[in-house]
Amino acid sequence: MINVLGNGSVPRLVVFDLDGTLYPREAYAEQVLAVIGRMFVELQGASEAHADAKVAELREAMRINWSGTSTTSFVRANGFDVAQWLRYRETHLSIADGLRHDEDVVRELGRLREVVPIVLLTNNTRGSMKSILDKVGIGTGGFTEVFSSEDAGDTPKPDPGAFRVVLDRFGVPAAHTWSVGDRVDIDIDPLLRLGGAGIAVDGPADLGAAVDHLVGLVSRA
Repeated sequence: MINVLGNGSVPRLVVFDLDGTLYPREAYAEQVLAVIGRMFVELQGASEAHADAKVAELREAMRINWSGTSTTSFVRANGFDVAQWLRYRETHLSIADGLRHDEDVVRELGRLREVVPIVLLTNNTRGSMKSILDKVGIGTGGFTEVFSSEDAGDTPKPDPGAFRVVLDRFGVPAAHTWSVGDRVDIDIDPLLRLGGAGIAVDGPADLGAAVDHLVGLVSRA
């Protein structure tokens, strides 16, 4: 089920999240938890018990508030800088290995791209992003443009600065920009604070309904 949030404007640009939005969140959560636990031990010299406790803390946060839980924010709050996290994740995490081609996702994105520019905004590194998109069958060419962690720099989601990078590149006002993602606090709220709108989804199975809504807004304009 989708949750439509914001101003209801006619979209001139649609920004998509990647993890948990274009592939199931289950393919992401346990892999990233394991990598974060390993990072505590290898980069901070933490004990296995301390690392396990931190992983348990993050797992519980995901369980009770998936929409508001950002792994990037979590590692930053625990003493890792963004560049350090990205380097470690790029070396040790391969989400794409657990994914499959999803023709439904490819079709729905293509349907929306016919009527409005669509972009990807992810906290993944460029390499990880490309591997995931290729495995799902979208490829970077499935979007008008893609934005990775390297583009957001020191303002990754949920910082609104990540969305400002996209808006500045396209010259589209936030008031006519929509975000589609599975985490309201991370993928939707930052754009809402800039004056935009969004659609929260539970995963790729909801993309058809989200695209129907956005196409309908464009066609009625």
